[in-house]
Formats: sequence, C-alpha cells, structure tokens
Amino acid sequence: MNDRHEQNRAVAQRYVELYNADPERFVHECYHPDYKATAMGSGSFEGVDTFIEVERSVLRAAPRRRMEGVTMHVTDSVVVVEATVVDPDRGPEWSIPFCAVLEIRDDKIAADRTYADFTDWPGLNDAM
Repeated sequence: MNDRHEQNRAVAQRYVELYNADPERFVHECYHPDYKATAMGSGSFEGVDTFIEVERSVLRAAPRRRMEGVTMHVTDSVVVVEATVVDPDRGPEWSIPFCAVLEIRDDKIAADRTYADFTDWPGLNDAM
C-alpha cells in the first residue's frame, strides 16, 4: 500500500470514528467544504449547515445509532466503505447495510455516494 492509500484509509477511519462519536465534528473534519453527498435513491445535498441538520435529524431519531462491521477498499482517490448502521434501541436484529463511495481530495471527502435502502434510515427522510 502506498502513502496516498494510507492517507485515504486514515480519512475513512476518521469518518467511521466521528460518525459514531460526534456528528458535527464528523461533518466539519471529514468533508471538504465543497463536497456533494448523495443518498442514492433518496436525494442529495451540499453545504455544511445542511449536512449538520441531516445528521442532527438522524441523531434525534436514533441517538445510539452506530456504524459497525466496516470493510474498506482503498485506492489513490477513492475509499469504498462497506458497513452496517445499527441502533440498539430498535432491537438487536435491526440494521441497515450500506456502501459508501467516498472520493477523497486534500485529505477530505469531496463526494459521498452512499448506496442503501434508506426507507428505514432513522431521521433521514425527515431531513431531506
């Protein structure tokens, strides 16, 4: 693995850590100022304030939600993250698997295309 791969892996690891720990820091520290996020099939959004409102809506609906079971596929410009969102408040069987294609620029996520069945993603439909 080359240095660029290691740097991109570090960005994606921070993405997972902050998603689970602090949604506002997640947005500010992981995403490039001119990013574009697309929840495939549910819509897209841009702008830090919009993204923070989306994450706040999700957190209100599922305050203990977490990203788990993370696998990463790293290239020079993209990290594909396969994971599952779980929420213990919805029961041990509840989960939503997803795949996020994260384009990295300047050690930040410049484009996020997340593929999942967003029907049951807590709070997302209220925010988008």
